[in-house]
Amino acid sequence: MIRSLGWSVVLLLALWSGASGADKKTELNQLRDRIENLQRDLAKSEESRSEIADALRTSEKAISEVNRGLVSLGREQGQISQSLADMKRKIDAGRADVARQQSLLDRMIRYQYMHGNADALRLMLNGQDVADVERQIHYFGYVSKARAAVITGLKESLATLATLEASARTKLEELAANADAQKKARATLQGERVARQKVFTKIKTDITRNRREIGRLKRDEDRLTKLIDQLAKALAKDREDRKERRADRIQQKGQSVDTEADDSFVGRAFQTLKGKLKLPTRGELQGRFGAQREDGGVTWKGLFIRADAGQTVKAVADGRVVYADWLRGFGNLLIVDHGGGYMSLYGNNESLLKQVGERALSGETVASVGSSGGALESGVYFELRHEGKPFDPMKWVGR
Repeated sequence: MIRSLGWSVVLLLALWSGASGADKKTELNQLRDRIENLQRDLAKSEESRSEIADALRTSEKAISEVNRGLVSLGREQGQISQSLADMKRKIDAGRADVARQQSLLDRMIRYQYMHGNADALRLMLNGQDVADVERQIHYFGYVSKARAAVITGLKESLATLATLEASARTKLEELAANADAQKKARATLQGERVARQKVFTKIKTDITRNRREIGRLKRDEDRLTKLIDQLAKALAKDREDRKERRADRIQQKGQSVDTEADDSFVGRAFQTLKGKLKLPTRGELQGRFGAQREDGGVTWKGLFIRADAGQTVKAVADGRVVYADWLRGFGNLLIVDHGGGYMSLYGNNESLLKQVGERALSGETVASVGSSGGALESGVYFELRHEGKPFDPMKWVGR
């Protein structure tokens, strides 16, 4: 987890960095060193002993990855199908154009066959008026040029049609390959789910006992808090560095220095959304902010929403994914940074459908409901934090 967090944050900050070329490489190395130092400090404070739920980590991460791959394949399938439909419309239009041009060419050939070629001497020897002869010659010249243009257009249309049909055949092959990949992915997913269930059945008693251990719950909370602090510090440091670099570049150009705005996201600023948010999924609230957990001693720092496995989990506001990995005690965990020090957390998911650095829009599906991390029921653990401190999500949810 420590290594994956370091690289995840480095990737995010690299995506946000405004520098380029050698400067960007230098900045990336500096950020990498900074994050690795932070993670070494975090690792020193972690317990060396493993937790029972860690036995599920490999299969739960694999399930998440396969599901995310399936979603990606589904999007690809839709794009291929749309492209194929567009090609079919173009092919139909092309065939109609070819048929029209062929019909026009047939009529021209038939006309010339019936009237013969325009020969001025022959027409005058037949006693036709000179003016009529000139008109007929002009007309036949026009017909000949038109026929040549139709033949050229027909050749071009046939070539375009052949290209479209070849592209359509390629898209059909891509569609078949996509379907085959989805079939294999579903088989892999089923295998991972079976493996996870076997492990879960084997250690279920130990998980139940551990979930009632106050010390374990406190360690989970501390682990999450440290993670949030590391992310917040890294993001804040990066924003300050980018402001300084921007100011230096402006001063070097002899321009006035403007204060760079904080990172902004599509839509409304998070702090304006109090009382307007929607919960990330539909379900039953079984854990509420501030209520005691299990046998007491530790209180909920967020909400646990019991819901059916596989149900969609949606981002509550616009932001960017800063963490998408398995974390002890929270399973497959997704964290979205909304700017202004606000973050939303979604834990115990079966699948994470977004990766670090990707934008998440309000209401967009970012995960699917599960019971990863040792949860005994399927659902989503949901937190809101400001400057690293959790606050009651229900005060921000619209009625």
